[in-house]
Amino acid sequence: MPLPSFASTARNRSMPALAPMASVMGLGLCLFLACLAGILSRPSGFLSAFWPANAVLLGMLLRWPRLAQKASWLVALVAFVLADLLTGSNPLAAVWLSIANLFGVACGWWFMRRLDAPRLYMRRQSSVLYLLVGCTLAAAGSTLVGAGTGPLLFHSSWPQTAMMWFSTELMNQMLILPLILSIPTRSPGRWFARIKSRASWTMALPLLSVIATEYAAIALGGPGALAFTVPSLLWCALAYRLFTTTLLSLLVCIWKIATISAGMLEFTPADLDVAVSLRLGLTLLSMGPLAVACSQIARSELLRRLDRAVSHDSLTDVLARAAFLSQGQRRLERLQQSTEPAAVLMLDLDHFKLVNDHHGHAAGDAALRAFAQTVSQVLRPQDLLGRVGGEEFAVLLPGVRASAAQQIATRICTAVRAQRLVLPQGEQLTVTVSIGVALTDGKAQTLAELLQRADVALYQAKAAGRDGWSLCAAADAHNPALVANLGV
Repeated sequence: MPLPSFASTARNRSMPALAPMASVMGLGLCLFLACLAGILSRPSGFLSAFWPANAVLLGMLLRWPRLAQKASWLVALVAFVLADLLTGSNPLAAVWLSIANLFGVACGWWFMRRLDAPRLYMRRQSSVLYLLVGCTLAAAGSTLVGAGTGPLLFHSSWPQTAMMWFSTELMNQMLILPLILSIPTRSPGRWFARIKSRASWTMALPLLSVIATEYAAIALGGPGALAFTVPSLLWCALAYRLFTTTLLSLLVCIWKIATISAGMLEFTPADLDVAVSLRLGLTLLSMGPLAVACSQIARSELLRRLDRAVSHDSLTDVLARAAFLSQGQRRLERLQQSTEPAAVLMLDLDHFKLVNDHHGHAAGDAALRAFAQTVSQVLRPQDLLGRVGGEEFAVLLPGVRASAAQQIATRICTAVRAQRLVLPQGEQLTVTVSIGVALTDGKAQTLAELLQRADVALYQAKAAGRDGWSLCAAADAHNPALVANLGV
């Protein structure tokens, strides 16, 4: 088995920080347990009614691409064969079935590893279609190699074995693979904290609906009972995250298999038509909630990108003027309610017009981008940075008093002064910044008033020689003579 080409760095970052051999051995243990679970579902003398091992292997190889190495395939083969031998299978059946399973996984992996990360991890509306194609290839590949065991080992014809194998494998892949691909990337603590923050009795309603409709399906029975749970699962897809939706779909389908097989169905060629129809029906049932969940994710991502495009400056990627003013005002009001201090900075690049005149507007744009990035690195995560004019920026510093505001202004001046921007011609461009600082004084103030005071201080800094900062006292902003002299 060839090594994969690790094209997606984002996928590799999701790999657990374990030693390679420990990861491979962990994969082997998971597969061994999955094989045992599948073997326990085998009817007497035939294939398993539910075989999760193949989907688990494919999902882990796709979710953590660094596992896709020769050692992993070898360990998987050993786990498959060992589980069969320990449960009484003859060596020929164990080896043949294991090779068929691995070949199907390889077919699915060959197709799906070429998908980009958003499609693979179920974040696009088309993800379900690509998933169906990949699962179909995996099911067809294993069927092609494994169906020949029917006439030799299980006393069934090749077509019967092929239909049972394909329908089983397709159902297993469509139920289990999305669950593994949608495993949250957050740490367990952050994941549970998010669940706790959203927990309410209304969040339990979709789950209670699933339980109620499943009970109704058992009580009423009939051919339509298979679809009773579909509306409830669609509700779950709208209310819950993708991982939760796929988990519920898997549990519902396993429950349906268990209840139906316990009452009237053996998953053998004797019940070929009913068994194949049930499995394909469950496969299609799982696609509806999955498609809705993927559409929700794609819609949320699109709205997030649109909101960011509206609220952020396209050149520097900091807050645009309107977004800075609205977010800053809300933040300032909360600070004033809790009597916390705050500071506002007005920043203006010195002699920026000369940069555009001497080096061109492309160099000016590059200087603005570099400047915004440098300032962002100096600021704290809770600070707000926005572009309020051509080369003018504003910063809101929550919880900051005079000394801390002056220190931050000094660090910004130092960092910008040390910044070196290499132009395409090889010339180095340096810029400096002047900063005006205004502080809250315990009275009710708007962000616009603080920006006006910071603007006065900014002109004081420019009048003092630029490349520095100045602190504006509350009285300075209302001094007509000072404002006139500074040209405000």
